[in-house]
Amino acid sequence: MRFIYLILKVITKVALWIYFSETKVKHRARLHFKGPAIVVSNHPNTLMDVLNVAARAREQFHFLANAGLFKSKFGNWFFNTFYCIPIERILDANGKPINNAANFARANQHLAQGGTLYIAPEGTSWMKRHLHPLKTGTARIAFSAESAHNYQLDLKIIPVGLNYSDPTVFRSQLFIYTGEPLYVRDFQAAYAQDPIGMVREVTQILEEHLRPLMLHTADDAEDERLHRLETMLQNEKPLDLEGQFERSKALLEQLQQLQQKEPKRYAHLQEAINDYYEKLDKCKLKDIAITKYNIALFWLSLPIHIISAPFFLYGYINHILPAWIPPLVMRYMMRRANLYIGYSSTVKFALGVFLFPLFYWLQSELVAFLCSERLSWWYLLSLPIAGLFTLYYQPIVGRWLARFRGMIHPQTRTLRTQRMHIMQHLPII
Repeated sequence: MRFIYLILKVITKVALWIYFSETKVKHRARLHFKGPAIVVSNHPNTLMDVLNVAARAREQFHFLANAGLFKSKFGNWFFNTFYCIPIERILDANGKPINNAANFARANQHLAQGGTLYIAPEGTSWMKRHLHPLKTGTARIAFSAESAHNYQLDLKIIPVGLNYSDPTVFRSQLFIYTGEPLYVRDFQAAYAQDPIGMVREVTQILEEHLRPLMLHTADDAEDERLHRLETMLQNEKPLDLEGQFERSKALLEQLQQLQQKEPKRYAHLQEAINDYYEKLDKCKLKDIAITKYNIALFWLSLPIHIISAPFFLYGYINHILPAWIPPLVMRYMMRRANLYIGYSSTVKFALGVFLFPLFYWLQSELVAFLCSERLSWWYLLSLPIAGLFTLYYQPIVGRWLARFRGMIHPQTRTLRTQRMHIMQHLPII
């Protein structure tokens, strides 16, 4: 089974590299540990969170998963076979008593054998940049495993912050921030005196370690406001993913201070941002179209776009079906089965892993049938190359077209003045 795990891990890493336009891991070495460990993270993107953490770690993971996934015969076989341990939750129990004793025992046994667990201690996936109160299960499992072995396991809990630019969008960005490990043995004496109180205290300590690794907004309105300002700042002064994260953290902190100390100024800034984006939507423009840029370079790039257009169209046309079927399926499942939108990336990712190889094979077979076997091999070789070129080039074309639209729109000058007013009144730039 370990060989199967390694094969699946390689496939997952390649698929994640394609799915996200950019991923950066800060303190990657902290995921290259040995010995028993529990890796925990915030949980904004359902099963994608599991994959993004496990793909970057050296050790083989077992996963604590929602017991609802095990209800069907196939689900029970699949998730038990592929390293998952079911955990019952109150919201899934329908009023019945919850009993996780046997499942916790499986987790303890796995840790005692030097294994690694992944736990999302929020309990439920929330597609928000906000850390919800953590469940005590992580601390309970950690203390149970260590105390049963006289604190000789050297068990550690490693917090990881997952920061998605947009959890539902293909080719979005991801910044993974790995925190310092907490060693369970450090709490041995206190746990012996007050087991229940120490479980709660370690859960609180873990929450305090997780929060700095992610953006923690107060509510949806604040999150949307921050996202809009992040877009404006990145279009104005681009930074790498770590730089963006640090800038957003500082901006969020100063906005919250501004709201407390100068509520009128904060309200004025909020109104200006909302008005600016409402006008952008009305004009069907994007913020990048309003930013200043080098006009000479803009026009000098036009011949490159003209030359690249046939290659872009070749890649785009040959990937229409595998690229468009996953989002169509997701929309259907949301409409008919009321599927939570947070599963969007999970569904698109899983279908993409299956559909792209399938359509590559079907399309090459069609070329072989219509033309020749030799040509079909050359065609098959061209598909991933053309697909990667299209993925890279599509946002470049999109930015160029957005700026061209802004260049000819009559409201651009007014919007640019309004944008400058907002930038000048930000707490930081």
